[in-house]
Amino acid sequence: MTAAAPRWSVVAPQGAAGELARTGGPEGWQLLLETARTVRRHGRGALWLLDRTDTTPRRAPEPVWEGWTALAGLAAAVPGLELGLLSPAAPFRNAALLAKRAASTDHICGGRLALGLTAAAYVPEHRSTGVAPPDEPADGPSAGGPSPGDERAHRAVGETAEALRALWSGRPVTLAGEHVRLTAAHCVPVPRQDPLPLVLRLDAGEEGAGARLPADAAVRECTAVQWTGETRQVAASVEEFGKRRTALGTDPGGVRHAWAAECRVFGSVLERDRWLCSPHEVQFWSHHPDLLARRSLYGTPDQITDRARSLLAAGVEEFVLWFRDYPDTTSLDRLLTDIASRIDTTAGPAAGTGGAEE
Repeated sequence: MTAAAPRWSVVAPQGAAGELARTGGPEGWQLLLETARTVRRHGRGALWLLDRTDTTPRRAPEPVWEGWTALAGLAAAVPGLELGLLSPAAPFRNAALLAKRAASTDHICGGRLALGLTAAAYVPEHRSTGVAPPDEPADGPSAGGPSPGDERAHRAVGETAEALRALWSGRPVTLAGEHVRLTAAHCVPVPRQDPLPLVLRLDAGEEGAGARLPADAAVRECTAVQWTGETRQVAASVEEFGKRRTALGTDPGGVRHAWAAECRVFGSVLERDRWLCSPHEVQFWSHHPDLLARRSLYGTPDQITDRARSLLAAGVEEFVLWFRDYPDTTSLDRLLTDIASRIDTTAGPAAGTGGAEE
């Protein structure tokens, strides 16, 4: 069965993962500009930034570009570029301000913005800025299912999605939610796009897809989902998400499913395995190498091609990739100039060369 060619979107080298360490402002901004121009030149997808001000997984005083400011600058500097920004939900970001920023940026970039929401809290950044995350109780998560903290975070995403859609109508909005409280708030001008694409970033983990889905409002209002996780987990989550949309009376086909992951292109399998097993990589990300590989797109062009086809068969229509060799752009260039064109438009998995997941 033939499907449309997948989209290949890129997460910018913004500095949030420490990729701009030991660089200064001019070098970092030039790298962002060149990355944006590369993405625009190939025209395969959007450039995404994060609504982040600190590094992860460890906080360090290294360069991190503020997402909204950089987004507006790139929109002006690279006309025609598709843009996305992944933002935390309330209470870390005020819904009314988020709506206004998104609407303003959508006009600046000519109606090419997508806004993403995530339930994942980066707790060190919350604490350093004095904004409490929707955390779990002191006695920890409950056994056998999602923690109360997870449930509150997902409710925050739902309330934020509901508030954004209401605010983008241009009418005064009053809400009295657990996380979002508005009194006759309004957002004028409204976004250029109607509707402005609203994207969810969700983890396709082990506990069962239904336990990780946010509140009904977010499921109903979103236009795309970016999943993180292993191929089999993503396949199960895509199916469960479709069922949830159907139960809500919303077209399950109205959502584009994407896979958000890290990527690095290697010249050989041996080169990849040596890098993946280096102590620095394991200690930095605190993951077993096998787990890290299953949740990422690391490998030779043949391995990456096979893995991408297996994800297409799982229901993925877009790849949203951050490149592990930033600030070098070798993997980015190879992916967009060579590997992307190898992926044919059939959704079936290819014969294995070691890249597809078991």
